[in-house]
Amino acid sequence: MIYVGKVRPSIMEPPIDKSIIEFFKEYEPPTVIVPDDEGGQKKLKTMGIDGFIAGKMKALIRKNDNLIYRDCLILDLDDVIVSEKQLIDSVATELKGLEFVLYPSVSHGLKGVRYRLIVPLDRAVNEKDYRSLLEIFFNKILSKVIRTVDKSNFTWSQIMLLPCITQYSNKDQLLICEGKRKLPVDEVLLYMKDHTAKKRKAPVNKFQKGGSRYRNTTTELFESLVAGCEEGNRNNLIASITGGLLARAVDVAAVLELVKVANQYFAEPLSEKEVEATFYSIAKKELSAS
Repeated sequence: MIYVGKVRPSIMEPPIDKSIIEFFKEYEPPTVIVPDDEGGQKKLKTMGIDGFIAGKMKALIRKNDNLIYRDCLILDLDDVIVSEKQLIDSVATELKGLEFVLYPSVSHGLKGVRYRLIVPLDRAVNEKDYRSLLEIFFNKILSKVIRTVDKSNFTWSQIMLLPCITQYSNKDQLLICEGKRKLPVDEVLLYMKDHTAKKRKAPVNKFQKGGSRYRNTTTELFESLVAGCEEGNRNNLIASITGGLLARAVDVAAVLELVKVANQYFAEPLSEKEVEATFYSIAKKELSAS
């Protein structure tokens, strides 16, 4: 099933019962003008362009709890370190024989080479397996074409914007490869399991006792950096992480970078300006009180 909707509000339209390849072959990208300013770009991305989720939802409100499974791997290729042609050629080589869809994202051309890659899976996957597949793609298959990974890719209910025609991109850049088969999930996960086992230098049971014995509030604080958060409690969590790290004498500059990392794991990340405003508000209180 394919669910279409805007980033805001997080309400999706009734599902479309088509394969992802069928959907994109019939899809007509809208034409938009991408503003030069960040505020205009954000408004376009959140309220002006449709996005989608491929899989199964139990309700049409987009949040992690409502997404039952995904059946396509969707990756944002933002920090690209090669040319557009090299990126396309690399993806085509690595995914030879597989179905995939590749198209420029809204920021392509304005912020360098930016693409979105969609890879249909041969079976539905849960959140744990989805994250594992993303890690394999980013660390093994795409490591030569991108520098860093946008952590929002790992948000379970992340919506991905559909292609559009801008002053920097055209319809011909939407590449649809029908291929001979979908990505074999179990084969890829088995490869990852075997590869990890070979690299492991210490037995897992060596750490089991310590892992449960030494859990405390500091453990929970550091786990909260990558735990994610739904809308409605994001500022509170940024404030809590800021206060907790500063109270433990973590360097102020490092704290700011860490809360920005935590923000990328939110279902809907806050703007950098809002994160910094919350950070400075808490930091001012904590540091003046110390």
